[in-house]
Amino acid sequence: MRILALLLILAQAPADPAAPARLEGVDGAIAVHWRLTESAPQSDEPDESLRASLRERLAAVDGRPSAAVHDGALTRARIAVSRELPATVREVHGELRAELDRADAAFRAGSFIDAEQTSASVLARLATHPELPGAAAMARETQLLTAALAWAAGDRGAAEQALAAALRLDPEALLSTKRAPPELVARYRVLQIELLTGRETTWIEPSITVEPGSEIEIDGVPGLRPVPIGEHFVVVYREGREPVARLLATTDAWTVEPGHERIAASDPDQHPEAEALCQTLELEILVVAERRGPQIGLQAHRCGLGFGPRWIGERERLDLGVAAILAGPFDTHEATLLGAWPLANEPELAPPVRSDDTPPRPWFRKGWVWATSVGVLAVVGGAIATGVVLGTPASPGGLLVDANDFIGI
Repeated sequence: MRILALLLILAQAPADPAAPARLEGVDGAIAVHWRLTESAPQSDEPDESLRASLRERLAAVDGRPSAAVHDGALTRARIAVSRELPATVREVHGELRAELDRADAAFRAGSFIDAEQTSASVLARLATHPELPGAAAMARETQLLTAALAWAAGDRGAAEQALAAALRLDPEALLSTKRAPPELVARYRVLQIELLTGRETTWIEPSITVEPGSEIEIDGVPGLRPVPIGEHFVVVYREGREPVARLLATTDAWTVEPGHERIAASDPDQHPEAEALCQTLELEILVVAERRGPQIGLQAHRCGLGFGPRWIGERERLDLGVAAILAGPFDTHEATLLGAWPLANEPELAPPVRSDDTPPRPWFRKGWVWATSVGVLAVVGGAIATGVVLGTPASPGGLLVDANDFIGI
């Protein structure tokens, strides 16, 4: 009965030796960064087919879609941090939005003085925080409210001045009679036509000097372009750095100093650099890859822990490489891919044995058990057949096989 039970257990196990081992406990995102040093020949740059093959094999580990494994991790992270604002700045944005809503409610309730004071406060704070997302749109909304307050008070000059400021920030935006009195809307349209008519003659391009690769945004619209004369909200973005912003008058020249670097452009070969990518992209596994001629190098960094063993091999053996780098242990704070590689015909050493603090996988989850299940069935079946054919006498308790000794545990 014991041998029958053992046979039933092994018969249910998958027998495909090429089936990838599952990655235990990884629910988060996986991303790949391909290293390419300046001294590397152009032929070492991974082609799209190779990139796709690695993503597919990483995805197959736990059955996730290949599109869920991201490529270009370093570039993605540098772009992300260039648009990222500190929590304190986001809090200011929420406060100003709430203040503007209170000012609008006060105006509709007839509390003009309260609405005017709150609107002025919002404009002053926006001037000190030009980096806020939607700062120009919020300033335009505040200027329209200021114009409505002045119009209600009979101050036509102040109303037209506020309308002009609103139009300067978004010359093509329309104003509905649902938002303002019909007379004010009519005056807004007259000023808008005059402003748009003078686009070719009166608008100028601000004098802004930036580093190559920087992106300029004026009043929430990307690109350096001619704008109406006056003040504008200008934000400069550069990969890997915090944004730099200024409320800039078109008569002023601005040479932009780069913002503080958040993620360096160098390869994530150290634990702190890899962790920065992990936090920015919310990763659980970062795979560093490199191609040197016919060989591919892989090394995984498990976020929060460290780098695991590296693997060097041919493109056709990527399945083995992915299984090797994801097995761990992840106890190294420096990547070893940048070091010397073995020759193409010299196999890379096997991954190091797991450290004592990493619990081993249960014997029934180990890949070699599944890979040898067919052989086990064949040997056990052969043993039974031999006993029957040769008439080997059974032991008093029947045929007994010590499964632990037999399997080799």
